[in-house]
Amino acid sequence: MRYLVIYLSLLLALVLMILPLPEWVEIYRPNWVALVLIYWSMALPKRVGLWFAFLTGIVVDVSQGTLFGQHTLALVVIIFINMNFYQRIRVLTMPQQAIYVFALLLINQVLVAWVEGIMGRPTPILTFFGAPFIGTLIWPWVFVLLRDIRRKAMLR
Repeated sequence: MRYLVIYLSLLLALVLMILPLPEWVEIYRPNWVALVLIYWSMALPKRVGLWFAFLTGIVVDVSQGTLFGQHTLALVVIIFINMNFYQRIRVLTMPQQAIYVFALLLINQVLVAWVEGIMGRPTPILTFFGAPFIGTLIWPWVFVLLRDIRRKAMLR
């Protein structure tokens, strides 16, 4: 029951991912689910790991109506990377963490665009860099908000 806050934060991230936006803003929508998963896999790596990313990716694929496994692959890869480096990343300053998060979000975007390209749907260049850049800018707020929630829920 204590870990309900993790599920609720991912549910909110999923809602933010499917919330309708104007088309010109859509290309800048950050990957909220990836940001939340990055935080939780960094803060609680024994609780939020590859299986968690896999199941969350399936939910994202179903909710987005994309190719089954497209977001799953991308989320599992970035969480795998994050779980291998989380101890080093947790001690970095916020700007350094933001650069790291940008790299993870860019890897996520490359994998999603790669699958889209295989299916014959090219990705515009602004879509490619816009969402990871915005995700990088909001990372400090996501980090601080989720950290405070985690501390109040006394999750370890």
